[in-house]
Amino acid sequence: MEVCYLDNLKTPWIYLIGMGADGIDSLSVKAKALLESADILVSSQRLFDLIPQDNRHRIIWQSPLSETLPAIESHRGKRVAIIATGDPLNYGVGSWLLTKFALDEMLIVPGISSHVLACARMGWTQQNTQLLTLHGRDQNTIRGAIAPGQKLVVLSEDAKTPGIVCQHLIELGYGNSELVVFAHMDGKKEQRFDCLGKEGRALFDTAFEANPDHDLNVITINCKASSNARVLSRAPGLDDAHFANFSKLSKRDMRALAISKLAPQPGDIFWDVGAGSASIAVEFLRLAPRGKAFTFDHDASVQAFQDENAQNFGLLDSLKIGGTTLPNPKDKLAIPNPDALFIGGGVSMQIIDDSIQFLKSGGRLVAHAVTLESETILATAFAKHGGEMSRISVARLDALGKSGAHGFRPAMSITQWCWQKDRAT
Repeated sequence: MEVCYLDNLKTPWIYLIGMGADGIDSLSVKAKALLESADILVSSQRLFDLIPQDNRHRIIWQSPLSETLPAIESHRGKRVAIIATGDPLNYGVGSWLLTKFALDEMLIVPGISSHVLACARMGWTQQNTQLLTLHGRDQNTIRGAIAPGQKLVVLSEDAKTPGIVCQHLIELGYGNSELVVFAHMDGKKEQRFDCLGKEGRALFDTAFEANPDHDLNVITINCKASSNARVLSRAPGLDDAHFANFSKLSKRDMRALAISKLAPQPGDIFWDVGAGSASIAVEFLRLAPRGKAFTFDHDASVQAFQDENAQNFGLLDSLKIGGTTLPNPKDKLAIPNPDALFIGGGVSMQIIDDSIQFLKSGGRLVAHAVTLESETILATAFAKHGGEMSRISVARLDALGKSGAHGFRPAMSITQWCWQKDRAT
């Protein structure tokens, strides 16, 4: 084992400092010393307004952030202080900076995050809350987090976000949820707004949205379900009625069995081939935090259903349309290789062989067949590659005529082939 002493590390030239809404007063002794010793300052105009003016050169963040990178690089060798809001590694600029600079070039001194402050204001324990951001994200993302008894801390995009969140709560049957919106939290202009979700559209009106002091806000939500609330299980196999579809849909029992074999993991990349309404992709993403899914279907008209389902489940940022056909394995991929891949329609040996090439080391492949012809293809794949093959039948109780008697009606059987790629050693 090699021991690394701090004296042997490179001398950092970038100081990433987290600052609160009360400016310099929020900084620790160490953070203040680093800020005072810096030659160059980088931040937003809002945070610069909280720092006393001096003769040091100031660089204001450009949009996109990458346009500021050359200016920072040009001062390599000097001491550059980058001032960010709160904890820069908590949905902040820190994660982006770490993709551009080595960690040993940086000294990171976080401030108190909005999550910590909001929990302190509410008397909530952080480990029992869910943090999510709508800043720079699709506002429908909130729909995937709303559930009975959930305590949410939401980082807003701007002053319009509280009203949008209230509308989603109403639509999903959570109008009795308790909201607290904190504007300019921990600053001299801090304000607090309390309401129920169903009252929010009246409170967070045009006048609220027009006030620039309300743009910087954090929302806390204590979710309370009404009798008509949408309550979704975290287990796979959601009711078919939750999905927009064009009559062709992988039924809930088969989705549950497919997802169990696909084994979603945090951060997984998933490809849904012959995706149809993307119900498999939706179920996969709900069990793969930070995951991404790409759909492929020869019928471009189904993309409208895919978009609708992604929006309804709050997955527009993570469910993307890959195209009408799989990429050519010989071409450079424009999307990441999959950790898991499902073939639900239009199966062929060419698609199977290409899919196996695309899979990452240790990747999982699941294919379903209904027709005799597609079942024969899966049997050929099993003979060629091995794996596991099953035939699955489900029968549902149904009324038999007008006699009042009931019987089980069998649905069409599904043949399932599962295969896993060897892990690289």
